This record gives sequence, C-alpha cells and structure tokens, in this order.
Amino acid sequence: MKVQTAELSSCVETVETYFHGILDELEAMRTLLVDLFDRGSVDSAVARARIEPNVRRFLSTTDIVGAGYVAARGALSDEPLYLAWWQGDDQQLLAESDAPGTGDPLDYTRHPWFRTPERTGQSYVTGPYVDFVCTDEYVMTSTAPVLSRGRMVGVVGADTLVETLVVLFLPALRSADATLVNDQGRTVVSADPHLATGNLVDLSSYAEVLPCRDLPMSVVRR
Repeated sequence: MKVQTAELSSCVETVETYFHGILDELEAMRTLLVDLFDRGSVDSAVARARIEPNVRRFLSTTDIVGAGYVAARGALSDEPLYLAWWQGDDQQLLAESDAPGTGDPLDYTRHPWFRTPERTGQSYVTGPYVDFVCTDEYVMTSTAPVLSRGRMVGVVGADTLVETLVVLFLPALRSADATLVNDQGRTVVSADPHLATGNLVDLSSYAEVLPCRDLPMSVVRR
C-alpha cells in the first residue's frame, strides 16, 4: 500500500507542478495589468500592449495553446467587452468581443473560467470542455482575476489542450492505474481506456482519492 500511495502522490505532484507553473506565469501578467489599471483609465490597445511580450514569451517557451486577457464588462474605456488572446504556433491575435464567424455579441463573462475567479477572487482551472471559441478541441483553461481598486477588471488566462495533458500525465497515471478528475468528477486523463475525457465518474466508487493542492482536481484509483 505504501508503494501504491507513493505512485498516487507522484501523479498528484506531476499535475501540481504543471498547473502551478502556468498559474505562476499568469501571476506575472496579472501584476502588470493591476499596476496599469490602478493608475486610471485604460483602453484596449494599452491593455493589449502591456501584456503582449509576456504572452508571446509564454507561448514560445511552454506547451500552452493560447493565452491572454479577457476584460470585464465596462473595465476598458473604449470597449464594453474585449478579448486580447494569442493562440497557436503562429501566435495569432484574437482581439474582439464578437463571436468568430457570425459577428454576434459574445459575452465571455458567462463562462466558468471567468465567473469562478470573479466570485471567489482566486485563480481557477476550468475543464475539460470543448473550446468552441478558439480551438474546437478539449482544453483546460487556467485563469487568474485581475483586481484593481476593489473590482475585478478581467482575467488573465491560458489554455492547454487535453491531448497535451495526455502526453504529460498519462505515463504517471498508468504507473498508478489512476485517473485525473476535476471537481465535478469529470475525467481529464485516465489510465482506464474505458474512461474518455469528459466522462462523469462516481467518486464514491473509488477507494483512493488524492486532491491536488489548490487545484480543482484529484487523482483517484479503485
């Protein structure tokens, strides 16, 4: 049992190291924006320019698929809603508040990756979910609230493809015959070939459940 527990602990450590590394990068971006908003009125171009070097370096040096800043409603002087998000190998900039393809208004603030940091004032990792806005693939989105003068003016965030997490996490999970689930009990990555990403599991049926530190995830094993 001690060997098995060590294997589970190793899985948890792998997950924590990865996501806390992302959250550390987001903290640096958050600090830049807080300093900017604390000085006074901010427009979309200034906010975008403030974090662009950090985001481009982040994309170039890690395996995330996208990152950037999403403004809260009314936070910017020139746009009611605004998304400054860079993604892909070419670091393409999405800078819009409308849905791609249709041009219809898209309220990003309704998504859990925005609402949860707004409600709690804390960083959060959302997913797995299919990102129909950017990638059309299963992703995990890490976000941190940008708080200035008593209000949240948006979030900074980063997307990781679940297929990337499979490469990173599956070797350890297979060694422990374990599954990584989110706080709703949905499968993120599993050593069980019968559990696909997004499958809901009954946590009460697992003999061992080991939470990940400060993350809405656990590693479980029957």
